[in-house]
Amino acid sequence: MKIRKQNGLTLVGFAIVLVLVVFFAYVGMRIVPLYLEYNAVVSALNDLQREPGAASMSPQKIKNNISNRLWVSYSSENVKREHIRITRSNGIKVRIAYEVRRPLLGNIDLILSFDRSVILK
Repeated sequence: MKIRKQNGLTLVGFAIVLVLVVFFAYVGMRIVPLYLEYNAVVSALNDLQREPGAASMSPQKIKNNISNRLWVSYSSENVKREHIRITRSNGIKVRIAYEVRRPLLGNIDLILSFDRSVILK
């Protein structure tokens, strides 16, 4: 009589794999929207940099331009006007730096810092 060894995943092993998959899916659902928002910030800054005459705009107009672009792309939740810094050095440097804190599980928070700058010439 030949004895065969069982192959496959046990119920406990399946439960462990399922818990891990659900946990990483949950973390991904919490992080992906924040990176999509950052992608909208990068896109708004790059579009502003390519816009003709952007270097001659007033700081208020630059902030309005960026705020409007973020509002249109539904990405103005975490990026406020006070996060937009405009300085003059070899052209106009526009920098958006902000931090997002989101609860993950209980008292564990996700803290993500985003920083992007472009120079308008």
